[in-house]
Amino acid sequence: MIPSLGLLTGILTGVVTKLGIAGLDKYGYLPQSTYVNRALKALEKDDLDEAIRNFRLATVGKRRTDKTEIAHEIISQAIMIRISKLEARIAEIEEILHPPFLSTRYWRNLWPKERAYLGELREEQLGFRNAIDVLVRIKEQLNEDPS
Repeated sequence: MIPSLGLLTGILTGVVTKLGIAGLDKYGYLPQSTYVNRALKALEKDDLDEAIRNFRLATVGKRRTDKTEIAHEIISQAIMIRISKLEARIAEIEEILHPPFLSTRYWRNLWPKERAYLGELREEQLGFRNAIDVLVRIKEQLNEDPS
């Protein structure tokens, strides 16, 4: 019976330690470099939400260091690249929806069978504009002081 008590104590100690570290991790008490590294790895995986969450954990209640400033710039640039790609696609759709008067695209857009396609493009364009609005809000959150 004594060996099993030691096993249970070891398991209990491990569980309590794991929960304690998870709690410290959740509220940003681990070293700043841990969160900065996680943010950059999340950005490599194209997970912007996780990158921003980890960046905010790195800066909450702590002063910003060179590493956090660099991570801030990298995340900001990733957001701006996404916004520019979406704006480029919106411009492409705009050219299809509103071509010059003397182009064949203008006259093709008047055909009834093209209306469904143009409607889909308008919806896509609206979705891209909404995505840009969300990215701008995320960038504003990134620039806010978490303290």
